[in-house]
Amino acid sequence: MALTQSNLTDRPGSRLQIAQAFFGPSVQEDRVDALQKYFAYYNEELQLLRQGISEESWQTKYLAAETYEDVFHVVHVLRRSADSRRPELRQQLSLRFCSSNDVGLDRSINLAIRLWLMINVQEPEFRGLRHEATSIQWDDESALRAFLASLFPLSRWPVTAQSSRLGPHFTAVFMQSVCGLKIEWTTSLHDHLRLDRRRKALKIFPYKSYLQALINSQYNSNSKEECVLPLKVLQETELSLDLLFPFWDSGTVALLTKEK
Repeated sequence: MALTQSNLTDRPGSRLQIAQAFFGPSVQEDRVDALQKYFAYYNEELQLLRQGISEESWQTKYLAAETYEDVFHVVHVLRRSADSRRPELRQQLSLRFCSSNDVGLDRSINLAIRLWLMINVQEPEFRGLRHEATSIQWDDESALRAFLASLFPLSRWPVTAQSSRLGPHFTAVFMQSVCGLKIEWTTSLHDHLRLDRRRKALKIFPYKSYLQALINSQYNSNSKEECVLPLKVLQETELSLDLLFPFWDSGTVALLTKEK
């Protein structure tokens, strides 16, 4: 059966075709295995489309995108028109999904953002599907690129070169054992390093291979329009993971082994 004819909820799609659709045609087969953790998230998102007490409460109700090819098309439109507002994107998508209403188009846009950019853009009624990730709503007023940039505001406080340096032992294990922080994994990039002071819990986005694939897709692109997420956000997130989970630290190795 061809991938383009496969319903999203029927079976997993070709991992290579998914990776190339999201991260660019330069992705090779030997790089796909490194994205195993990401594809586990991808499949979970598809399974959540049918979670609820009845079909009437499923996300698949009204969903315009029904096949893998449909999702790839939505991502293509979002990438190409990132400076457009949601009503303009709906208008573009309606050329393909002519029988879908605004709810179905918005739901498909949200799904594409979750699968492609790993940001939990979700309708309020479905915000409980991923308890580990903050649910975000996108309105009709802001363009996609501006909306995404607003999720990662710049610090209002000047940081000097000296104060920005962290000691080599300031790791996730250190924060657990010395600071008493609880490490909680999140599937939403927007939640990375979000600290809940009341619960003393720090959320960490652990998808480093995914970040590397997204960064590489921006470097390999010939168009600035490809940069939907700020490149600096992706790079700093990857760097923070390197600092929090150094490969040379035995305690880090033990922590990651325990969490597998």
